[in-house]
Amino acid sequence: MYQSFDAFEYIDYLRRRWRVAAVACGAALLLSLPLSLLMPKRYTATASIVIEPPGNTDARTAIVISPMYLESLKTYERFADSDSLFARAAENFHLQEAGPSHRPIESLKRGVLKVSKLRDTKIMEINVTLTDPKLAQSMAQYLAEQTVALSHGESLDADRELIDEAEKQAAASARRLAQAQQSWTTLTVREPVEALQGELDSSVELQGKFRQQLVETQGNIAEYQEGKADSQFAREQLQAERARAAVLEKRLQDLQHSIQELGATMASRSAKRDALQNEVKSAQTASEAAETRLRELRAAAGSRGERLRVMDPGIIPERPSSPNVPLNVAAALLLALAASMIYLSFAFVLRRRAVGFEPTVTRGMRA
Repeated sequence: MYQSFDAFEYIDYLRRRWRVAAVACGAALLLSLPLSLLMPKRYTATASIVIEPPGNTDARTAIVISPMYLESLKTYERFADSDSLFARAAENFHLQEAGPSHRPIESLKRGVLKVSKLRDTKIMEINVTLTDPKLAQSMAQYLAEQTVALSHGESLDADRELIDEAEKQAAASARRLAQAQQSWTTLTVREPVEALQGELDSSVELQGKFRQQLVETQGNIAEYQEGKADSQFAREQLQAERARAAVLEKRLQDLQHSIQELGATMASRSAKRDALQNEVKSAQTASEAAETRLRELRAAAGSRGERLRVMDPGIIPERPSSPNVPLNVAAALLLALAASMIYLSFAFVLRRRAVGFEPTVTRGMRA
């Protein structure tokens, strides 16, 4: 019948067949070591970019450096990892000419470029792996510099829309100010106030003189009416004073009407001047505000978002990153050991099935 598993028997079986594992490990060593030494050496150069917060000093828009914010900076990996940038770099450094012919750019990129932002930091690393260490360092530095330029260009493009809108507002404000100033100039020439004010002052002064003369004439009339008009001369004087009084009253009425018209005209012109002067001041204030905003936007162009800066262009690597001979040999030995153990385990199971009906051999009777 079928025998139950005996751990001691299994261990003894493996001990007596240790040569199988030894041969497998020796073969793995003999194969992996020469192959690793014969594999072409590849060198990895690393360029580092620091992602700095926006340069805005306004406390209301200050960036809080939090884990969530640091995690959001991973989006900048897309700048360095973009296909178009790598294609330009591959063309610039003739990678496809140096490697296998007609190698797809996607496959070349996967084997050459690795971009990663270090966790909980503002640092992004660009790793380039090539067979030429100098070329690897040059390409890593090129990709870092182009990434910074690409990010700055994107920031400028985003601010360009704001600047264009600010330029339109500044131009409209300037046109409004020019129109208001032109209207003010036209009004001062067409409807002068100073001459009208002088004419009004003269009319008021003349009105005062006429009233004084009328009072004197009325006084003379009163004196002649009290009994001094007995003589022919007195009656003639009374008649003359009455005629003079009538003329003065008529002149005062005409002058009063003229003063009222001058006052109405003066008020109308003053109101127009005040309204137009307020418009000029308002247009000037709006124009200055638009120009100030435009200058601020131009000065802050490209610095409203995060700023990328090449922190370390990297050095020419001296030690190859691959092949890793100790790691390859260790992996081969581990794989050979695992394969030999699997083989011996299957062989042990098959052997027990073959001797399933034989008497069980005790451990003391084994050779």
